[in-house]
Amino acid sequence: MDHGANCGTHQGGLTLTDKDVFVRHIRQYERTMYALAFSIVRNTADAAEVISESIYRAYKNLDTLKQDASFKPWILRIVHNTAVEIIRKNEKITPVEEFTETADNGNENTIVTKLALHAAVAQLQVPYRTVVVLFYFENFSISEISQITGANSIAVRKQLSRARKMLREILQEDFTNA
Repeated sequence: MDHGANCGTHQGGLTLTDKDVFVRHIRQYERTMYALAFSIVRNTADAAEVISESIYRAYKNLDTLKQDASFKPWILRIVHNTAVEIIRKNEKITPVEEFTETADNGNENTIVTKLALHAAVAQLQVPYRTVVVLFYFENFSISEISQITGANSIAVRKQLSRARKMLREILQEDFTNA
């Protein structure tokens, strides 16, 4: 019996009956996947490569997904691991200093604050930047971040705390020098 792309019974009773269901799941989380990939590799081309490779790996290993409800943390863990792997392969990833933000209300202070915050987050190193993006920009819980990154909850809390302290220092420096 062929267990290819169109057969859907997997471990734990999960059924993804065809590739359309998989694609629907990917589309549902594509922005979050990209945000996570970009927060790690800091480059649009590499982020696109991470997403492409992650989708391939996820589809190839779909049978390892235990429950439909755990698709989001499962795919984000694949994205995280793929991004870290690409960074290790390409030791000299050059961060792109490109950020465009449009404010809905046109408030100049809001734009300046958002730009400063995003620039400050971009200055953080990988474990700290990753937890900040997942926690504050993607609204993941500590336990979800723990699942995605493979770190335990205590480590995630500590990274988040350290990241907040670093951001506070960066932002104080930026706004006192302005």
